[in-house]
Amino acid sequence: MLAGLTGCSDDGAGAGAKADDASSTAKPRAEAKGFDPPVKFGRAVKLPVDENVKSWGFAQLGPRLYERTAAALNAYDTSSGRKMWSSPLGRENWYTGKEGGVSDDQRIPPVFAQRNGSTDVLFAYADYTKGSGTEPDRTDVYLRAVDADSGKVSWTMRMPAPSESSVSDLEPAVVGAQNETAVVKVLTSTDESSEDSESATTYAVDLATRKVKWQEEGFAAATLDSGTVIGAQLGDEASFRSLDGWHSEKTDLALTGRALTDASPRWEQGGRASVDVEAVGGGFFTAGSLRDSRTGKPVPAGTDGTLLHCVYDQRSVVVCDNEETVRGIDARSRDVLWTISADDSSRKKPTVSNAWHGAVYASTDTGSVILDARTGKDRRPFAGASPYLLNQYAAVNIDMVVYPATG
Repeated sequence: MLAGLTGCSDDGAGAGAKADDASSTAKPRAEAKGFDPPVKFGRAVKLPVDENVKSWGFAQLGPRLYERTAAALNAYDTSSGRKMWSSPLGRENWYTGKEGGVSDDQRIPPVFAQRNGSTDVLFAYADYTKGSGTEPDRTDVYLRAVDADSGKVSWTMRMPAPSESSVSDLEPAVVGAQNETAVVKVLTSTDESSEDSESATTYAVDLATRKVKWQEEGFAAATLDSGTVIGAQLGDEASFRSLDGWHSEKTDLALTGRALTDASPRWEQGGRASVDVEAVGGGFFTAGSLRDSRTGKPVPAGTDGTLLHCVYDQRSVVVCDNEETVRGIDARSRDVLWTISADDSSRKKPTVSNAWHGAVYASTDTGSVILDARTGKDRRPFAGASPYLLNQYAAVNIDMVVYPATG
């Protein structure tokens, strides 16, 4: 899971500083300047988001931030905080009309895909239609592509309905896109179940033809990496929790990797009572420990344990952090580059938030610090709020407060 950075500012803007409100008339820089990696950040800018609308998640691409809400896809300029455009969703209903609604704590950021030299922003959503006469109620799932520059809808397609279950009230998700193929996960339920989401169907969609390449019932994709769709193969009594994945009292779950091209199994590890997958990238994911996306096997140099958090610097290093250690791992050789332990009297063990192009952004009880990704040595301190996303243009915290890069 990516985490972002808030950072160092020469004007003293820190964690307690009030964020500036970005007005709709604010002008973005004509040419946003990037710093690779960023080590200084300007004053916090609070984006003009509608806090009364459910936000599913957000993602960075260049000098823009894209937010997927229950009502629209929004694009913001991260240098000024200005909203560049908003593409309304246009769906009639969010839930299926069941009493009490539903609590859904999933984080579902939009996904980017290249198209003929342009970039589309992809997301999935469900739309409920109440039946009339002899027609039953129906919930359809749609996949939509929006041009990242203009905000115009490139296309929208309705997904085939699951054959053995019905679409649940929990939001569907695009879990990734590679090689002109998007992977969509739809949470489902059966008429006999007492829970709203006890199974899932995963689809692979050809983005050029907008046709479904394959559809797997009972497979819940969680991430896409290195041509492998990674997720949970579900049993009869599976249940889903937004914050910690799939569970079953029968230990009939399997951590599974399927080929993006045809859904053929690449590897499978069964007999599990739970499966909770987190994306890392660079050929890695986590499921209790750092694992190789191509084989599903734990990386010998990796860490495991509670509160495991791993990030890829989008270049050559994976950094994993748990309660006991922080470790830098070479993404190609899988060798350990450095380790900082909690019992090391010569250094304080930091808590890692993110990494970007050779820099690791972390914090201790005395402040925040940037480490060298390949050596683990301190590079410089920085000040700011808790990080969530970053690139060379800006850092964004979990509340979508932006800190433009200045150096």
